Amino acid sequence: MTDATAGPELRGEPEYWPLRTTGHVLSVLPAGSVALAAARLVVPALTSGDWPARTATDEGPVVVTSRVVLAVTVIVFLIWFRNARARAEYSSWRQRRARAWVFRGWIIPIGNLWIPFQLTGGIWRAGRPPGRRDRVAWLPALWWTSWLLTGVLVPLRARQRSGRVSSYPEFPRDWLGFGACALAGVLLIAIIRAVSRGPAGT
Repeated sequence: MTDATAGPELRGEPEYWPLRTTGHVLSVLPAGSVALAAARLVVPALTSGDWPARTATDEGPVVVTSRVVLAVTVIVFLIWFRNARARAEYSSWRQRRARAWVFRGWIIPIGNLWIPFQLTGGIWRAGRPPGRRDRVAWLPALWWTSWLLTGVLVPLRARQRSGRVSSYPEFPRDWLGFGACALAGVLLIAIIRAVSRGPAGT
């Protein structure tokens, strides 16, 4: 089945939101998460030795807001990811895994180190011009590398500074971890915008 048939065939596909709508929303949410992560670094630096202010930063509105924004970002991203994967199946580029892996691939230990990247690479190639699909999926590769680096640096630095393991998703505690997190966010926005504006988003 070719890309030309994608529009009519997909009218029967259940979509929680149109792909371009979620793409627009996801152009804002990751940027908000990165900005809040920066705020969690900047405010304590400005207060330096003011421990009450530092404690308020660690437990106050900035933390609550950042966790809420992160949770919303994850939910909207999974909706977008599922819809993008469904549309990619109707392109001429063969997808490597069943659609159920869109959710399962993120939570299976060990497998979550590469399965989401494989799915993203397939979605990315499905939305590229036919003559450019055999090239390396460089943007998803850069994003996934920075994402894995964030997953290593951020929890490691957080444990080094706090001496404990948090039950919540960790946020950068220094600028090295923040750099990896910010790069992953920027690259994810670029991928989402490219796919949403391409054939899959029509």
